[in-house]
Amino acid sequence: MKILVVDDGQLAINSLIRILCRVAPDCDYISAMTTEDALSWMRQGPMDAAFLNLEMPGMNGLALTRMIQKLQPRCNIIVVTEHPEYALEALQIFVSGFLLKPANEADVRNVLEHLRYPPENAPVGIKIQCFGNFEIFVGGRALAFKRSKSKELLAYLVDRNGATCTNGEMLAVLWEGKPDTASLHSHLRNLIFDLSHTLEDAGVTGLLIRGRSTLALDTSKVDCDYYNFLRGSRSATNSYRGEYMTQYSWAEVTCSALRQQANVQKTASIPSYYVPPTGF
Repeated sequence: MKILVVDDGQLAINSLIRILCRVAPDCDYISAMTTEDALSWMRQGPMDAAFLNLEMPGMNGLALTRMIQKLQPRCNIIVVTEHPEYALEALQIFVSGFLLKPANEADVRNVLEHLRYPPENAPVGIKIQCFGNFEIFVGGRALAFKRSKSKELLAYLVDRNGATCTNGEMLAVLWEGKPDTASLHSHLRNLIFDLSHTLEDAGVTGLLIRGRSTLALDTSKVDCDYYNFLRGSRSATNSYRGEYMTQYSWAEVTCSALRQQANVQKTASIPSYYVPPTGF
């Protein structure tokens, strides 16, 4: 479950995330200190819940709630405030919960146990693993490929992070060093056909974006550790162990960039999503 915590005070964010980590340690937590950052996170991908401070500068928290509900109607919104008089208005716009500051562990657990849209009721999506070996899971099961090159083609599209790839680029990566021939182009067409049917047979549609001699991946349809890492996800950062798509030599370029970014994150003072230890 992905949870966004929005507050203009870093100490308030840290306090709430510490409680959330105790109540729901397996969740992924992201923080935002401005309404602009909160909306930016909401536009980047599905969020299961958002804890919103109602007293935000620049935009009333209830107005932010309405904007988030338009962007993600199934996101559970829990308003957090020091003013109990906001409770009725908050409940009238169908939020999932209401917390008075300072929230305690029992209150947080209670709202998570009574969400309006329980995450387990959401459709099972597509999970892609890039750290370590590359794998794709549909409905919790690893997808099997008839051809290893079809799987490698999908891995390369994932690595390109939604960028459009030309046939020439895919040929150069998948068959490094081989001349660009009509036979090789035919082989690539067969791989794309095989990949498309493998995904369709698994119930996955719309993942591949095909153009004239081009191919791309719709990244909005997948939950990917690599993409989550790039977005600053704390759990994805913690899961990275220096390995990325280990079965493919061409992935070393991205792997080197990830190692550099991981080192920067480790030496950074306090990133926005960092949670200091208890007693901070």
